[in-house]
Amino acid sequence: MSTIIPLPVLITVALAGGGIIAWVLSRRDSGWAEVTTAPEGSVLVLDLPDVHFRPLREYEIRAQADPALRQDWVDQALAQLGGTLHAAELWQLLTSHLRPGAPGFWPGMDLRAESLVLAGTDLRGCEVRDAVFRQVRFWGAARFDGLVCTGLVSFERCAFTYHVSFRGAEFRAGADFEGATFMANTSFAGVTTGDVVWFDEVRFSGRTDYTGAGFAADVSFLATGFAGPTSFRDARFGGEAQFLHARFSGHADFTGATAGGFRFAGASARTDVRLARTWPEGVSLGERGPRRPGFWAEVREA
Repeated sequence: MSTIIPLPVLITVALAGGGIIAWVLSRRDSGWAEVTTAPEGSVLVLDLPDVHFRPLREYEIRAQADPALRQDWVDQALAQLGGTLHAAELWQLLTSHLRPGAPGFWPGMDLRAESLVLAGTDLRGCEVRDAVFRQVRFWGAARFDGLVCTGLVSFERCAFTYHVSFRGAEFRAGADFEGATFMANTSFAGVTTGDVVWFDEVRFSGRTDYTGAGFAADVSFLATGFAGPTSFRDARFGGEAQFLHARFSGHADFTGATAGGFRFAGASARTDVRLARTWPEGVSLGERGPRRPGFWAEVREA
């Protein structure tokens, strides 16, 4: 696994004849990089985006004229995102070719990244074929609202360090989130999928929202942990909704949720705190039993 250098970042550059200090801090609310005022007497140094991305921009012009170069350009742009302090500018450049209706839209592109740190991810309204992210750390807020994927989708073993939203995303060939970690609030509200989806061994630490989601086939939440309030209100499962050995530590709302079958074998819910829970029809909690920390009860099917 690659070494992860978190933001905020403090960069000190020593030059002959004097010290030059560049202070680069990440914005907490969004994950974008921004430069703050340096102390009096210092010189602020920035690697300007126009200079830093000049080779990529020149290649972009060639790729616009020659479709055979476009996927390679997308690959290079995504790779550069793993090591730049100018994420906002580069995301804007990349997504200008991934949003339908934009003058420079390139259809059928794939997004593939492994063992990278991506800051300020913004793929709202984009359309791609495959979106494969494995062991990627998404630093700051990550936005995938309205993302359309016509091919393979994978976020296997990824870590989301702040709020993330897939609101209204469309995964036409299913998706795999196995082993992912969501450290803040997460929204899959209104997401639609065309095939099987896996959320096995996922950790949701904040509020989790699947309100109005539409799954065409089976969905698996094997051994998944829901630490915060969780909503599946009005979610539709075309196949089975499998919560085998899942754990619910907070509120849970399945009001209006429908499925070909709900499976909760081995699942449990914490009972030593005051919580509001609405289970699917025929599902209830068993007797409270001791478990450290807290007390838990088995989630039983009728």
